Amino acid sequence: MIGVAAGQAEATAAAARKLAFLPRLESVRGIAAVSVVLYHVAPQFIETNVTGMAPVVMFFVLSGFVLARSLQNDPNPLRFFRHRVFRLLPAAAATVLLLTVLHYTFGFYVGYLTSFDPLNVLLNVLLIRSDINGVMWSMTVECFATPLILWSGWMCRRGQIAPLRVLVVVLFALSFVGPYAHLLGGFTNLAPLYAFVIGVLLHHRGPSLVARLTPHTGAILTLAAFALFLVCALRKQNPIVIMLECSGASALIMMIAFSDWIRPFRVLDASIVRFYGRISYSFYLLHPVGLAVAFRIFDTNSLPVGAGIAATGLIAVAVTTAMAWPSWRLIERPLVALGRRFDGRKADAVTPLAAQPEQALS
Repeated sequence: MIGVAAGQAEATAAAARKLAFLPRLESVRGIAAVSVVLYHVAPQFIETNVTGMAPVVMFFVLSGFVLARSLQNDPNPLRFFRHRVFRLLPAAAATVLLLTVLHYTFGFYVGYLTSFDPLNVLLNVLLIRSDINGVMWSMTVECFATPLILWSGWMCRRGQIAPLRVLVVVLFALSFVGPYAHLLGGFTNLAPLYAFVIGVLLHHRGPSLVARLTPHTGAILTLAAFALFLVCALRKQNPIVIMLECSGASALIMMIAFSDWIRPFRVLDASIVRFYGRISYSFYLLHPVGLAVAFRIFDTNSLPVGAGIAATGLIAVAVTTAMAWPSWRLIERPLVALGRRFDGRKADAVTPLAAQPEQALS
């Protein structure tokens, strides 16, 4: 009986070590996705050098962090890569195919007119190129970063942190080199590649860092990180600004993940914010279509700046939401579930997929 009890206790402890989903981080992803719309609306009404890189940097840190947690739960590299394919490719491919159909039917396109020949469509579907839907450059970079995230997680689990710190410094230095930053061509930018590594480091070292903070110092750090991120997000992007954005984003993510005493974070628990967190990937992919529709409804030259940004932004968000929710519900969730059926495990039978959004993000 003692042996049985000990075995049950050990099994319970092992289950507890499985890292739980952090819903507030998903909410951050949703806020970042919606903010990208405003970044793309504003230049139509005011002259600005702001490009919307800051939310993408936030995405990259979040991806490194969340994927490090997934790797700690299941370090199998084959499953990791398979989950990435089923997570990223279906919704992205559906978006490219939608834009292709719209182009051949109505002559519709987003951003700049590019080739819609079968080979280029295929390259965009596979996230090798991103000229049909320019915002998908970040997905191309994330695919490129996948082996880096896997290796970084492996190094952290072995306790070898120093090489990763050196890697972050090297990648930051390379971000000043144009040929490196634009190595993948098109709209892609490798300058913030180190953000993925920092996200992995945050997962493994963040709890000990936050544990040293008092509530007062934690609140000060959070406020300073938010101010730094916001100021940099409104500036012209260069390697220094991107690095500072990454620093602010990293501190915010660390505090959101590992502290529960900061009251303003409660906004991340709101139902509407959680909703946009769930659909954030499809929302990000489809928001150029929502923007294009909004700009066809409003004449940007006839509206006051404030009213124009607000009205266009609201229409763009509404249209994008109407497309993103079905994409999440009918494409993302089923395909993520399909990818996990190959695991030979019954995790989804124990906990419904809807209650496992972090696993779905992995």
